[in-house]
Amino acid sequence: MVDTPSSLPDPGLFRIPPAAVARHPAVLLAPRELRTWIDSLPLANPPRTAQMLIQQLRLLVRDPQPGNRFGALLELYDAPLDQLLQIVHERLQGNPDSAVPLDQLEYQLVELLVELAHGHLRLANDILRSGKEVPAAVLFRAMSLLDGATNIERLHYHRLTPDGWRLLLNIFVHAERQRTSRQAIRSASPQGSEPDTVRGLFFRSLVISLCDPHRHRPGQILSWVHWAGQHTDALQLTVLPQGAYAIPLDISGTLPPLSSARRGKPGPDIRYVATDAFLQQLQSDPMAPKGMRQALMDVIKGRKTPEQRQSQRQPRNHPYRLLYGLRAIHRRLSELTQGTAPHGQAFSPLACRQVNQSRSGAAFHLQGPLNPPLNVGEPILAEAETTTSGGAPVGFAARVLRLASNEHNEIEIGVEKLQGRLVPVAISGAAADRGRFDNHALLQHAMDSGRFTLIAARNLFREGDTISVEGPSTRYNLRMLGLTSVVQSTAFIDVEVAEL
Repeated sequence: MVDTPSSLPDPGLFRIPPAAVARHPAVLLAPRELRTWIDSLPLANPPRTAQMLIQQLRLLVRDPQPGNRFGALLELYDAPLDQLLQIVHERLQGNPDSAVPLDQLEYQLVELLVELAHGHLRLANDILRSGKEVPAAVLFRAMSLLDGATNIERLHYHRLTPDGWRLLLNIFVHAERQRTSRQAIRSASPQGSEPDTVRGLFFRSLVISLCDPHRHRPGQILSWVHWAGQHTDALQLTVLPQGAYAIPLDISGTLPPLSSARRGKPGPDIRYVATDAFLQQLQSDPMAPKGMRQALMDVIKGRKTPEQRQSQRQPRNHPYRLLYGLRAIHRRLSELTQGTAPHGQAFSPLACRQVNQSRSGAAFHLQGPLNPPLNVGEPILAEAETTTSGGAPVGFAARVLRLASNEHNEIEIGVEKLQGRLVPVAISGAAADRGRFDNHALLQHAMDSGRFTLIAARNLFREGDTISVEGPSTRYNLRMLGLTSVVQSTAFIDVEVAEL
């Protein structure tokens, strides 16, 4: 086998925050002193520990002359960092379906991971300036830290930041050019399916980004991360498209992975991710996570330009009120269908702004944090703010298809309109006992297909059972056929009208 030079261009030095002009008097630059300080940290108070670590680490990483023991000082932060990571990972495992906002500890941990990665990349820059190759262990450690921060943010629907993606890409390019991207590095704290090479970490992060995680629930994304980490050898980067399922990737870092896949055009900055073997493994492996192959295929075969969309988006800038939660939507629809004014303790709608719309959907901006948090797949009711009193309500019911947020708790959601009639109903009869006093439901009737969907509490579902529902002017006996989807405790149930 001929070992040919990499075709990837030299990305130069890593772009990281510059060093401070002067040394801070509180910085700890002696390993023994730093070790003693770390041993005294209040680990019983994780947020406080994380705050103290990030403050001291930032002083070290930004110090104008940290000395020749800089690398050894950085390694001392690994032990307390691993303890904090274990706490956060346990939280993420225990919350698989809800996009709760990043809490104080998680915010601080992300900062800590990124700052420590910057420290290792500063060390790498010093080595590059001397004309030497950066050891694979230094590049791997920086990649692992950045990937850890990205995974935490991804599970909370945070957008992939341009700087974060660019650093991940540049680490991979450096390792490829040095032919060390496949060199296995033994981790001090291995976590099951974690890749042990720069190449493995990069391709895992890349393929998860290509699957558009903002359209899927955290538990599903977590299963993708675990499985993909064990199968990155099936992915490769090529100069020309190879196979039927090649995905373009902008190696300049200008476009994030998903935008590159949808809009990338052939040129010197474009390479191709060959995914045929990876997709084949997803299809043949009985342990492969659900939905991952379809998510990749949606990107590969998806529309790339606005002109190719099923219905073109039109920009909008209009204030709306948004309700979510089955009980809140049921109550508001009941008021609208019966023509009654709001009464009692009404649910407070969220102020939001519609930024675009199409025939089948729309996008909204709103300010978080939200309690309870929104979830991908759950129903919402959007009503436009009216400027005249007594005007007829304007709005629509929809499902959340995509959710993204940033460090300022600014949230963007993309929704798909629920087609047909949506009627508020109440479950009656024997099935009402299973609702545990939550017998509010919504009945969707798609006029074109004649299909009925019941949106109700998950514990109401019994396949083949017949239930009775009553609305303002309707009464149906419905036979439950199957579950379409479940979001938290709310289920979308395929039903048919039963003749009794």
